[in-house]
Amino acid sequence: MEKCSRKQEMGKKAFIVVFGTLSIIAFGFQSSNSNIKIENAYIGVAAKGMTGAVYFKISNSSDSPDTLYQVNADFAMMAQLHESFRKNGMTGMKGIRDVVIPAKSIVVFKPGGYHVMLMNVKQDLKTGMKFGLMLMFRQAGKIEITAPVK
Repeated sequence: MEKCSRKQEMGKKAFIVVFGTLSIIAFGFQSSNSNIKIENAYIGVAAKGMTGAVYFKISNSSDSPDTLYQVNADFAMMAQLHESFRKNGMTGMKGIRDVVIPAKSIVVFKPGGYHVMLMNVKQDLKTGMKFGLMLMFRQAGKIEITAPVK
């Protein structure tokens, strides 16, 4: 009887350790991305070989800022963070290194402002199609989204 009790006791302890470890891992992954939400993402229509753009809203519910520093899009040769600007009556756009998302705030990527520029898209991007993108944040880590073409 003692042997069964010890085996049962060891089994219970092992279960608690494994369950606890898995809970910590799962909760850690959930909490790292839960403060950053990506909404209203869409991709503009573009022809194969041309440039396109991605727009979305980033909400940061955290008490600390986070930084979007990279976007990957397998359907384009390159994806780059961009910002539109107006200077001396002229408008233009430029590549930027990153975008800080302040604590408890929202940053909108939209035409005429921040956007993700897609260079040399690999196929026609037609209305109704959907594509996946990977957004990389310094605190939240990698966040995958799917965006429709509009």
